[in-house]
Amino acid sequence: MSAQLTAGLLTAAGIIPFVALSKPFQTFLDTNKLISNSGVRDLLGRPSLNYRELQVTYGSVILSFVGAPHWGLALSQPSAGAAANALRLIYGVVPSLVAWPCASMPSPRSQDVLALGLVSAFAVDGIFAAGKLLPRGYLMMRFPPTLVGALCLQMTKEK
Repeated sequence: MSAQLTAGLLTAAGIIPFVALSKPFQTFLDTNKLISNSGVRDLLGRPSLNYRELQVTYGSVILSFVGAPHWGLALSQPSAGAAANALRLIYGVVPSLVAWPCASMPSPRSQDVLALGLVSAFAVDGIFAAGKLLPRGYLMMRFPPTLVGALCLQMTKEK
């Protein structure tokens, strides 16, 4: 299996938690009832799980991850130039610094910041792609999880 196919499959699989933890999906499946009847307990012994918290945690992890390719590319492509690679390395940590506090923010602020972070990171990747500092097809691969993740975060937030 090619690296592109593997990356595409893993990207598609990465969308599943955003959808599965979204409010419409929870409502459709009545997941709290399913969990209550299954005997599953959260860490505090409650018979249901807080899907907003789980989704925010997952969103934080994903947002943290989107900066990582910039480190890998900067370290593996010295021919891009010192200034471009320094910018990539610096930018590579920004998504993590945005995502980290979201894990402890209240809803809806946490979902708003994460959704904005995903969309902003995609926009920054567009700038890097325009400068030929990202592999061809990278933005196309990143678009679906960015869109689905941002929308699912917005659908699940408390009003």
